[in-house]
Amino acid sequence: MKDKKNTTIGVRVDDDVLKIIKKLAKEDERPTAAMARKLLMEGLKARGLIE
Repeated sequence: MKDKKNTTIGVRVDDDVLKIIKKLAKEDERPTAAMARKLLMEGLKARGLIE
């Protein structure tokens, strides 16, 4: 899958989920949005929906 990021979506999460995403982002030295995108892509790959 190409690494094009030209569409924006809004996602609401509870405070606990946001805290986890921010913690993971800090550990991986990336912005929160980039970590959320990484987690989303990992989930889609795990389901076999993308390569």
